[in-house]
Amino acid sequence: MSDSSSGGVKVMGLIIVAVIVIALGFWLFQTPPVSPILKYPTSRSALVRRYMKLVAQGRTKTDQEAFKLISWPVRQQHKNHPGRVWQTMEDMNQYLTGLFGKNWGSEVKIVPPSDTASNQYVVTVRTEKFHFTLAPQNKLASPTLGGTEHWGIAAIREFPFTGGAQAQHVAAVTSVLGAVNPGAAANVAGIAAAYSDADNGTAWQIKERLLPTVEDPHAAALRQCIYQLWPVRKDPTVIWMLKKISRDPAYAPNIQNDAKAVLSGRVSNAILIGNQVTHIHTPLPKEPQ
Repeated sequence: MSDSSSGGVKVMGLIIVAVIVIALGFWLFQTPPVSPILKYPTSRSALVRRYMKLVAQGRTKTDQEAFKLISWPVRQQHKNHPGRVWQTMEDMNQYLTGLFGKNWGSEVKIVPPSDTASNQYVVTVRTEKFHFTLAPQNKLASPTLGGTEHWGIAAIREFPFTGGAQAQHVAAVTSVLGAVNPGAAANVAGIAAAYSDADNGTAWQIKERLLPTVEDPHAAALRQCIYQLWPVRKDPTVIWMLKKISRDPAYAPNIQNDAKAVLSGRVSNAILIGNQVTHIHTPLPKEPQ
């Protein structure tokens, strides 16, 4: 009798489990998926701050999280090759780490626009500035979302998402060279920076090309790179770097003097031209808006 009762309980238990599984499956299939737009922040300042915090960690996992903060149409554009966008994040982290150290993320400041209707935000890290364009996301959902607006990052002027393909290729080549010969990658980077076309770049492009090289007291073509900072010598970050070089005993005395000369604005045209600086008096091209 007890055996029969025990068997009945087991059968009943199995029936209950089956009902729960079926109900759960029905609920999963019937419940509409949560729109990815809802996962975007509703605060513009919080959006930018979180992006910079993730990038500052310099890890693939956090770059992937930062990718989710990029405006939906841009994410869709790069969904088949997100590594290119991750590379721009890595480039930003390396650039700021080289200048200000690995804890640069603690020095991020968000400057909202004076016009509350504007979606142009400025991010500062010490002397450096980055210009973010934000975009509303609610209308991108299907169906369109009501309520509080969600926001994504549409563009960063200084590190455009579309520039990641070339940067990824350069990073791969540098990585291979570094594995073969630790000094080879640095030498190639220095020579490439010194002998690339310096005259067609904007102020930001000149800084991005040269500053990572002059940070290294032993970089190849260091003197040329310091002189090629001439067109941007009044930029706050460049001023900071030239002062650092002129005072740092890790740099050779002649290199320190070169930095002082550029910083003072007293360099002859002959020396500048001899170091591939022909863009001496004319204004630099404007940064793209």
